[in-house]
Amino acid sequence: MTEDKKPNSKRLALIIVIILLILLNGVFIYIWNTNRVLKEESQRLLLQKEVEFQKAVGELNLFKGKNAQLDSLVEAANLELASKSASLDSLLQINKLSAQQIEKFKRENGKLNYYKKIYLEKIDSLIKANEFLQVENRSLKAVIKSEQRKTEQLTDENVMLTNKVALGAVLKVSNLSVEGIRMRSGGKEVSTSRARNVEKIKACFTLSENRVANRGNKNIYLRVISPEGSSLWIEDAGSGKFMAAGQETLYTAKATVDYQQEELPICIYWTKGSPFTEGTYKAEVYADGILIGESSFDLR
Repeated sequence: MTEDKKPNSKRLALIIVIILLILLNGVFIYIWNTNRVLKEESQRLLLQKEVEFQKAVGELNLFKGKNAQLDSLVEAANLELASKSASLDSLLQINKLSAQQIEKFKRENGKLNYYKKIYLEKIDSLIKANEFLQVENRSLKAVIKSEQRKTEQLTDENVMLTNKVALGAVLKVSNLSVEGIRMRSGGKEVSTSRARNVEKIKACFTLSENRVANRGNKNIYLRVISPEGSSLWIEDAGSGKFMAAGQETLYTAKATVDYQQEELPICIYWTKGSPFTEGTYKAEVYADGILIGESSFDLR
């Protein structure tokens, strides 16, 4: 009797093992099939997403090249859509697939189209605003052109009048004389034309009366040109630079005077500190960047 029970126990154990193996195999097949379905679904969704992404980019790029504002907006839209697309890709990693991820991917993919729609609406608004501005601009140009026609007849007369006033305001010099001097004991000046005896250059002249010129302080520049053609210029002796006829020019000496539209006698001195060379010198007087007087003198 005992011997009959042992084979039955073995058969029962074998049956249980077989059943467990069948169950485990069923579970394995279920998991494998589920993963296969998820993988196929993820591949389908990724392909669908990529098609929609490329379509969205293509629609946005249709508006490029029209103006800088649109280009900037399209570029921003493309960057954001690309960022969203990359985030979607990361949701469907092969080794992390789950039904929850699939559902989340579908929700996020729907947002991709939403962002595209938002940017297309922004682009449409910008285009309409630009069209409105262009209409306004054309209207404004028409008004400006009309006003220009009204003023063109007066332009030439105004220019001529302005030029006359500007020319009239230019200071004039009279009685310009330039000479070399040396100093005697007691501070008395003596004119000399001998180069080796000259201690200073003295330029005297009179600013003429001018009721059109502005009142106030005026910088008067003296420029002495050597026989060799170069400006006499020593910064430590008071020389410097000024603008004349739109160009930076060297001056030999400068005097600042208070001009009140009346005749004003002026003398400008300059000490070289070293012997002068022999020859013919040229002297130029400037005010307000304009040459207003010139003369020459000889040292022998």
